[in-house]
This record gives sequence, structure tokens and C-alpha cells, in this order.
Amino acid sequence: MEKTDDGLELLKNVEAAKFLGVSPDMLCQSRCSGELFKGVPAPKFIKLGTGIRYPLENLESWVQSQCQYQNNAEVRLAQAAGRRCEV
Repeated sequence: MEKTDDGLELLKNVEAAKFLGVSPDMLCQSRCSGELFKGVPAPKFIKLGTGIRYPLENLESWVQSQCQYQNNAEVRLAQAAGRRCEV
């Protein structure tokens, strides 16, 4: 993890993938497709020259914005109703 002069913590692709629990290749593909999973927008990143960095605060807020369920039955109900998230 790198830290900028203003205290922003930046993660490289491999570090960000580990944080999110996905493969680095999957995270790389999400930058092209715009989706990390089907229908789930990819987290925002920063392009610095040829390098890619993910601000830690972006990843943390992305995780918090994802749907949270108690069990798989809730997931199936939401999908059957055409909802991605129970808000």
C-alpha cells in the first residue's frame, strides 16, 4: 500500500483484489467491463500513467454499498422480485 502526501492510501491491483476477495485477473477485467460481478458495478480506480491504484476509502465504501443478506433465501427472493438489493 502506498500513501500520498495528503494521506490517501492507494492499493495496487493485487492488494485491492485480495482486499475484495477476488482474483487480480477478475479485478482487471472489471475495469474493462465496468462490472465486478454480473450487474454489480466495479469499484472506482485511479490511473497513474501506466499504473492502476485503488484508493482504500473507495474500496471500503464499495464494500459497504453492496447488498447484505441474512441467508440465501433472501437473495433468491430479491432476485425473483427483480431487486438487486433490499434497501
